[in-house]
Amino acid sequence: MTRTNSFTIKASLTTLLVIISFFCFYMSYSDFVKINNEYAYIYDDVDINYFDKKKFQKYYDVISIESLNDPIFDKEKSKNYFENITLENLSNIFDEDLTKKEEYIKTPEDSLPIENKKDEKLNNNFDEIIVSKGDSFAKVLKKGGLKGRDIDLVILNGKEYYDFSKLYIGDTIKIFSEYDAEGLNTFDLIYKYSDTKELIISYLNDNFIYKINKIPLSSKEIFVTGKIKTSLYKAMKDQGLSEIVINEIIRIYSFDVDFQRDIYEGDNFEMLFVKKVNNDGKTIQIEDPKYLMLSSRGTPLIYYLYDNGEFSEYFDEKGKGMTKSLMKTPINGARLSSSYGMRKHPISGYNKMHKGVDFAAPTGTPIFAAGNGIVEYVGRNGGYGKYIRIRHDSTYKTAYAHLNSYKKGISSGVRVKQGDVIGYVGSTGKSTGPHLHYEIIVNGKQINPATLKLPSGRKLNEQQLNEFQILVSKIDEEVNIYKNKIN
Repeated sequence: MTRTNSFTIKASLTTLLVIISFFCFYMSYSDFVKINNEYAYIYDDVDINYFDKKKFQKYYDVISIESLNDPIFDKEKSKNYFENITLENLSNIFDEDLTKKEEYIKTPEDSLPIENKKDEKLNNNFDEIIVSKGDSFAKVLKKGGLKGRDIDLVILNGKEYYDFSKLYIGDTIKIFSEYDAEGLNTFDLIYKYSDTKELIISYLNDNFIYKINKIPLSSKEIFVTGKIKTSLYKAMKDQGLSEIVINEIIRIYSFDVDFQRDIYEGDNFEMLFVKKVNNDGKTIQIEDPKYLMLSSRGTPLIYYLYDNGEFSEYFDEKGKGMTKSLMKTPINGARLSSSYGMRKHPISGYNKMHKGVDFAAPTGTPIFAAGNGIVEYVGRNGGYGKYIRIRHDSTYKTAYAHLNSYKKGISSGVRVKQGDVIGYVGSTGKSTGPHLHYEIIVNGKQINPATLKLPSGRKLNEQQLNEFQILVSKIDEEVNIYKNKIN
């Protein structure tokens, strides 16, 4: 009887220990998943600035192929591009003057030799390889029939021309490779990796030859004007402007205009810009608008783009710089949901000082750095949830709270530029819904952004001012011509 009781007790204790062990394992795993989810990055709906090609390209510079998705990918774009390729119009691409081979290899892509000769071996028997998730350039080359060490040679020898770690899901790479008893006989590759450039690789005299081919674009000047009835956004949409153009205009005016309070029904806008289109008439690039006019409460705010090679910024008609040190609204498409000052806290119910402004926006909306500076803090900060603070100089700091996630690469000590994406709207911490809580901190104290008098923009010297005044006269003449045509 005693043995039976002893066995029962031991069995019960063993069972209890097993249950406790499983419970501890479950809690540890839950915390692990929670930690990873908290620091997960979100890339959806990133607002890409197409006005600045370098800024646009850098969004892809740190993204690996496993997580890369092309937000503007058109699944038919590559097929359509290669539709009209024939032996006749491609036959001169791959022939290079072999006597200039060494010079050619060391030449920057913008000054590559363009002289070619007829290559009778070229044919149209390309394999179309569509890039899928998990692909690398080596895998694509293998799918295209390239073998062994030839794959390594293509990548190693061509790294001066193209970063082969950059590959866009859904793009098409055209490859033709042919082997004989002695090894590789023919290899041709065409990869249109952007709307303006394509990578060309051929195989001649036992060497891989590389070229970055610029796709020709034509320029077209556009003048647009419209009247605001319900919102600036809708007025611009009604005139056929794209999201990219609208967001850029809002960003430019965000230094001086409170879009919730300063735009009235009956106000209007004008803009003059140049767009670049391909042979199919598709808009590929839009240059910075060289003239902008937005009336605020009936008062026109006119900006001119002045580019002297040293800098490119907007100025008013008197030559006063419009780019301030800090943006009042570091987010596009949001509405002001709570102002600076005393308010009843939405969670605690007590009256409390609200030391910033809140902008309601969908989860994942990009948040911009309000000015140039160094990231001082990134991480959780109590009721602020996921939080970023940027030090702009010895006087000014800005803070961004309740973020859903941080932009990859944003960490303490990182230097950012005005307009860089630093994170995405969320509802972490003490929050009743997705929004950005934005603070401007002056000498360690939060102040009301609406009443902040920001330092004025760049001042032009005498020579620059004379050049600018000539530019203004020329642009005004162009604008008047367009207005007369409309009227």
